[in-house]
Amino acid sequence: MKKFLTVAALAATLPQAASALPLVDLYAGSYYWDQTVSGDVVNGKADLEDDLNLDAGGQGVVYVAFEHPIPVIPNVKIKQTSMDSSGTGTVDSGFNFDRTTAAAVGDVAVKSVLDLSHTDYTFYWSLPLPIVTFDFGLTARQFDGSMSVIDTVNGTTVSEQADFDFVVPMGYLNAGIDIPLTGLSLAANLNTISYGDTSMTDFDANMTYVLPLIPLLDVGISAGYRSFDLELDEADFGDLSASTTVAGPYLGISLHL
Repeated sequence: MKKFLTVAALAATLPQAASALPLVDLYAGSYYWDQTVSGDVVNGKADLEDDLNLDAGGQGVVYVAFEHPIPVIPNVKIKQTSMDSSGTGTVDSGFNFDRTTAAAVGDVAVKSVLDLSHTDYTFYWSLPLPIVTFDFGLTARQFDGSMSVIDTVNGTTVSEQADFDFVVPMGYLNAGIDIPLTGLSLAANLNTISYGDTSMTDFDANMTYVLPLIPLLDVGISAGYRSFDLELDEADFGDLSASTTVAGPYLGISLHL
């Protein structure tokens, strides 16, 4: 939440920053992302939807970006994504999470919480092309989340948690096109990394319509679809293995000054 408020505060300073730096393009925005969680954990022994009943619902995303005309120095974009879900379901007695096996015969009731919230720090360069946008660079994705499973058997409560507290470098690509005389633009961006059997891919496709309201300030309404895919191998993350997808449509607002 603190990171979300920090990025939102940066976005609120756009008008003042623009007057001080007339050669800098400033972007900010926020959107409501309707997330659906799917996949499995622990080598497929627990389905996130059918077994753990994880439900994410609507989550907030906020971002701010600064672009300048100096070719050597990268532009900067900061984006914070809330991505947490919880649910109560059942697993069988062979379920093993973070070195703890459910100590019962048959199905065991468990409460699960999955938090993949993160902040992106992206450094990128833009090609000077008319109508078309093409950006490339590197993203440092800082996770500050966890996954926990709580089960109660014979009056004994067992709680296990795996922390996601690390920074992942990811490649960044963004491409878009402005449709002349319409106020419409189409864009897609990608963050991705893969090493061994562990991989992470975040894809976003969207459309924005700029409202003809305020001179010198572009106010846009954006709609899109975002899909975050995560493959964790137990060789890289202890005894935790997971194949997770968080995806869904979103609607938001964008500013360009």
